Amino acid sequence: MSTEAMTTGSTTAGGRGARPHAAATGRAGMVRILRGACAAAVAAIAILAASPAEALRCDRTDNDRAEASRAIRVLTGEIDAMERAIIEALRLQTGQLAGYTAQSTKALTQALDAQTRLQAQTAREVEETRSMNAHRPSRSACSTVTGVTGLGATRRAADAHRASAGEVEAGRIASDRAVVAEAGSAADGAARFDTVTGLYCSPGRAGDETCRGEDAWHGVDLRPGILLDRRTFGSEEELHAAIELSRNLAAPVVHDPLPLASAETDRERRLVLLARAADARTALAADWFGHARSLRAPGADLGAWADAVSGGRGRDTGKPISRYALMELLASRRFEDPARFVALQEMSADNLLRELAMLTSISLMLDWERFRQDERRGAMEAARLALGVEEMRRLPGLTDPGAAPR
Repeated sequence: MSTEAMTTGSTTAGGRGARPHAAATGRAGMVRILRGACAAAVAAIAILAASPAEALRCDRTDNDRAEASRAIRVLTGEIDAMERAIIEALRLQTGQLAGYTAQSTKALTQALDAQTRLQAQTAREVEETRSMNAHRPSRSACSTVTGVTGLGATRRAADAHRASAGEVEAGRIASDRAVVAEAGSAADGAARFDTVTGLYCSPGRAGDETCRGEDAWHGVDLRPGILLDRRTFGSEEELHAAIELSRNLAAPVVHDPLPLASAETDRERRLVLLARAADARTALAADWFGHARSLRAPGADLGAWADAVSGGRGRDTGKPISRYALMELLASRRFEDPARFVALQEMSADNLLRELAMLTSISLMLDWERFRQDERRGAMEAARLALGVEEMRRLPGLTDPGAAPR
């Protein structure tokens, strides 16, 4: 291979962007060529340095020295051109290696960034999954928690029912004709007598022609269980019977109050105030029964929750229940089911804590109901104490010491 071909080949190889391995191979070849050229030059110089006799023996025309000088100059020029080509090729290869290194570094950096983002995303998903598992409700909670919305609505309905019952009873006792007419409840004894004989007195049971009621409803207004044993009033007839029972206990007969305009003397005014105090005490007793009835008013939103808690056992599914019935189920009847105690054995620690929290909430609701009942009992005790004091004032000589017996 000629020097021009080697030079051209080296330049072409460098221009085409040979790989680092190819560049190393080219450099080794160039070194071998330079070594060969140097050996030839040394040989030529040795020939020129030979004795004139030896020169004359080789070429009698005596042109060897000029030819050797010319050959050395040509060879030196070719060596210089070759060195420049080698240097240029090395420069191009060095640039290519630097570019490859920069590209490799960039690709490696991008790969590390992608790996870091992937690890961060994986760690975030792991934490989210762990958090969701830690806060995942139990199966029973999924089916029962939604019923809490009905608990508040039924409480508001019970409060409205109690307020309405208290207004009706207070109007009936105080002979408020507007309230009595609107509620359709008789204030006088004659109308209520017709109600009793028409509903709760049966001719087949009493043998009295005055009775007109059905046998199934005979004497139902006298049974305490019609109110206290009812968990939910399933019909208007059951509610009406509970109302009549409450009236039999608290205010069986009401009297028309004395006309306020007729009270002209102190004694008459005193009688009016005493009669009003008696009406207030009667209304207090009636309010207690009204509150008991309001707790048993049906709430449509509680049936699904009760079915989920009880599993449909112990009640007619699909029917609305009252706040009283639901509280009784949550606080008592559901503990009678052996399946519940079996489910407790399968609960995790988190679900057991949720169960305890729900039981605590139920206990707080029951405590609140006890507090409300205690308030009414306290009011009744206070009224009973006031009545005893009033009777003491009627003792001879208490208000007029001069009239006391000696």
